[in-house]
Amino acid sequence: MFPAVERYGLIWTCLSPQGAWPQLPPMPSWGDPLYQSILPPFVDIAGSAGRQVEGFVDVAHFAFVHHEAFADRNGPEVPAYQTEFTDFGLRTEYWSNVSNYPKALQHLAPDDFSWLRVYEIYPPFCAGLTVHFPNEGRLNILNAASPVSARKTRLFVPITRNFDTSGPLDDVYAFNAQIFAEDQAIVERQRPEDLPLDMQIEAHFAVDRTSAGYRRLLREMGLTMAYAG
Repeated sequence: MFPAVERYGLIWTCLSPQGAWPQLPPMPSWGDPLYQSILPPFVDIAGSAGRQVEGFVDVAHFAFVHHEAFADRNGPEVPAYQTEFTDFGLRTEYWSNVSNYPKALQHLAPDDFSWLRVYEIYPPFCAGLTVHFPNEGRLNILNAASPVSARKTRLFVPITRNFDTSGPLDDVYAFNAQIFAEDQAIVERQRPEDLPLDMQIEAHFAVDRTSAGYRRLLREMGLTMAYAG
């Protein structure tokens, strides 16, 4: 018998319950009448949960990985940004000129609009993203990476939005599937397969500030990774 609770269209549990119920990542817009709540099909990934979460919160990969979905391969620059540790994990506010509209709808983005993406990490394997659209639009994404094994992950992605709330869900499912398929192709090719928590194992740059903070959170939780070879 395991404790269980239903949130955001998913059943959450804890396989090693000790003391109080663990705090779940918040998603206050789920069920809000002003927002459309969407639960796309889950994605099975042949990669570790830590690698998937780090890829989700990485702001430097848009131009290289998502240039067919929404980003511009000719605009790889990453403006400076800051992160802060919080009582729940980590928060990053990232401002850029990279539109979040699909390629076919890029004309909807005002030329002078600055896009704000707010990332919140809830260790070990959940992260939220709020994208600020024009006209007070908000897109909220909860990235919940559920480890199936050390090298397999089942990804659940509850989404809410307060714009285009009557639009067809098939378009949302298709765009979401494209984004995560592009991410999946990278995650499944990364080596070492486990997320290195020793910062000396891989090279890091200023744009990796969020990733470095995430790895620090995992270390502080007492997680360790074993490497083969």
